[in-house]
Amino acid sequence: MCLEFWIILAIVFLIGELLSGGFCLLSIGIGAIAAAILNYFQYNLTIQIIAFIIITLIFVLISRPLYNKLNKNTVDKKSNTERLIGLKAKVTEDINSDKIGTIKVNGEIWKAISDEEISEGEEVETIAIDGVKLKVKKA
Repeated sequence: MCLEFWIILAIVFLIGELLSGGFCLLSIGIGAIAAAILNYFQYNLTIQIIAFIIITLIFVLISRPLYNKLNKNTVDKKSNTERLIGLKAKVTEDINSDKIGTIKVNGEIWKAISDEEISEGEEVETIAIDGVKLKVKKA
C-alpha cells in the first residue's frame, strides 16, 4: 500500500468523525496516520497493517470512556418541563371540564387541564405534559 492510500484513508475517517462525533472514526483516522508515517519510513506492509490495527484499538479503548464521560450528563438530564412532573402546584384559575385553568408551579404560571373539576386555591400535582399545558390531578 502506498503513502497516498493511508493519507486518503485518514482524511476520509477524520472528516467522517467531524460529521458524526462518536470518537470511533477518529481512532481509525489516527491509526491510518500512524500507518502512513511507517510507510513514509519504508516499513513493510505487514508492519503498517499491524500498527494500523494496534493504534486504532488503543485509541478506541482510550476514547470510549472519554466519550461516555462527556455524554453522561446529557443523557441523564430531563428537560425543564419534564422536571415539573410530580411537583405540587396551586390552582390560580378554576379548571372546569369545558375550559383550561391555570396553576402556579415553581413560581411560574402554567395553563392546566384535568379530568376533574378543580377550584381556585386547591393544591394539585402535575402528572403529565400535554403540548404547552400541564395535566394535573388533585393532591
